Amino acid sequence: MADALVLDTSACFALLEDEAGADVVESYLVEAKEGRRVIHLSFATLTEVEYITTQERSASDAAAALAKMKAWPIQWLHSDEALCGEAAKLKAAHKVSFADAFVAATAQRLDATLVHKDPDFDALKGIIKLHALPPKPGKTT
Repeated sequence: MADALVLDTSACFALLEDEAGADVVESYLVEAKEGRRVIHLSFATLTEVEYITTQERSASDAAAALAKMKAWPIQWLHSDEALCGEAAKLKAAHKVSFADAFVAATAQRLDATLVHKDPDFDALKGIIKLHALPPKPGKTT
C-alpha cells in the first residue's frame, strides 16, 4: 500500500473548485477507493471548508461541499489533548496558522505525507513529509 496522506484544506479546495492539482487529488481518492492508499483529513479542514465557503459563497454551498467531502474515501482525525499539544508545539516553533498547525500535527501523528497548496507549510520542511500541489496564480511554494 502507498504512503498515507493528509489532505490540507487547500488540497480539498483544489478538487472542489477544479483548481490546478485537482487531478492529483482525484487520483489519490481513486487509489483510496480501490484500497491502495489511506487518506486522512483533520477536523480543522472540516471547519475551514465550511467557514470559507460560507463566507465566499453561502451556507448552502458550504453544506454541499461538506457533503461531497464526507462521501470521499477518507478517514477523519478529530482532536484530542495529545493532538492539541502536538499542534501547539508546531505553532510555537514555526510560522503556521492555528488550523495549519492542527493539519500538520495530524500528518505528523500519522507519519503521513501532507498534500497542500499552501506556501506557509514550507516552514515545516524537514519536520513533516510534504507534497506541494501547483499553487494558485500569484502564490509560490
